[in-house]
Amino acid sequence: MKIIISHDVDHLYRNDHYRDLIYPKLWVRSTLEMLKGEYGFKEWIRKMLIPFHHKINFIEELINFDKKYGIESTFFFGMATGLGMSYRQEYAKGMIHYVEKQGFDVGVHTIDISDILKIRKEYTDFKEIVLRQDFGTRVHYVRFNDDTFEKFAEAGYIFDTSEFDKKQGYLIKAPYKIGDMWEFPLTIMDGYLGKSFELMKQDTIKIIKEAEEQNMPYVTILFHDRLYTQAYSRYKNWYEWLIPFLIDNNYEFISYKKAIKELEES
Repeated sequence: MKIIISHDVDHLYRNDHYRDLIYPKLWVRSTLEMLKGEYGFKEWIRKMLIPFHHKINFIEELINFDKKYGIESTFFFGMATGLGMSYRQEYAKGMIHYVEKQGFDVGVHTIDISDILKIRKEYTDFKEIVLRQDFGTRVHYVRFNDDTFEKFAEAGYIFDTSEFDKKQGYLIKAPYKIGDMWEFPLTIMDGYLGKSFELMKQDTIKIIKEAEEQNMPYVTILFHDRLYTQAYSRYKNWYEWLIPFLIDNNYEFISYKKAIKELEES
């Protein structure tokens, strides 16, 4: 069983959110979480200060960590705005090129799931940035309907990794093909694990063992770059535990593209 690591880029810079309610929602939600005892005062303060930092992404820091362990992760960037993702394409372009220069793969963090014209535009806009067509997508908030994946295949994506079971909180399912596109169901997402560092570890081990028992060829794991900070300490600690744990247990890491090559050759 091989592990595919990926990162969704939901936010880039402070100024991207001056016209929405992201920061007031952050303050209210964080205060309620602290009052419920999910974390302490210091972490609450760090969350309160997030809107005062110019850079609210942690792509560079996450790249350095992944490089340290030889992880071939994929970063998904938005080409449209919606549902709290509001950075502009010109900002995304510079960061996309930075990620590629660091030796990592990139894909589209799609917004639209039903309008084929809008889906194609997101695809085309990204293609014009990377100047190639061999890339995939994951939908923001892993939303999809009955024909979303068929439309992604029609648009030209080589893979999608949006299928996820929000009710169960994880999804153990082997990749399958839709037209010329491979669908890689999302196995583990950071925000759907337990409410503490220990519970996150327990949930992860349980899911990994269950996937292995079902002879899954690949397990896909999503970690959002914005969580790689002490303002979200349990998530950062979890990711820094996860990678060495997988290495110590002799799991091999692979990229989506290399997995596709294996699937096509099998």
